Amino acid sequence: MKKLKLYALCLLTAVIVFAAAGTFAFVLRPPYWAAYAPVLSAIGLAALLCYFPARKDYRSAQVIVENAIIRIQIADMRGQTEWDREEAEKLREKLMIYISTFGVLLGSKIINWGGDSKKRLKAVEIGRDYISIGYGTKENNQNVRLLYARPGEDELTEIIEKFRYETNVVPSVAG
Repeated sequence: MKKLKLYALCLLTAVIVFAAAGTFAFVLRPPYWAAYAPVLSAIGLAALLCYFPARKDYRSAQVIVENAIIRIQIADMRGQTEWDREEAEKLREKLMIYISTFGVLLGSKIINWGGDSKKRLKAVEIGRDYISIGYGTKENNQNVRLLYARPGEDELTEIIEKFRYETNVVPSVAG
């Protein structure tokens, strides 16, 4: 999620810098200002057009993390020294998967359903060592299958109830 935030902030910074440079070229009219202004404006506009989707992705990631039903830590790092703990924590944060009412966040990859998306959550299956999520539109069904060690009965019941209450999809439990 930090990667998505950084990307959006970099684009916003580029928009501001190129808007300021374009304004500078227009107001102060340095030599050859007529050539600078359109180029700076075009670059600033391109950065602005890239900023809006990046901001939308960052907001989607925020919503998914805040409403996560399941958090899956991909890597378990043991035996680090004091010096490595900070790096391990950064890596652990990058290697988290969040499954929520609104989608899945896989590192910086977002799979949306519900909300503005035409995709809908259709099925959730929790197996002994995986979780399978079916989603899509009426015409196009997709599935993502993640490695996931099934939790104990109490936590599993809680997860099933959250999915049922928040999405109206009752997860099935396989073998």
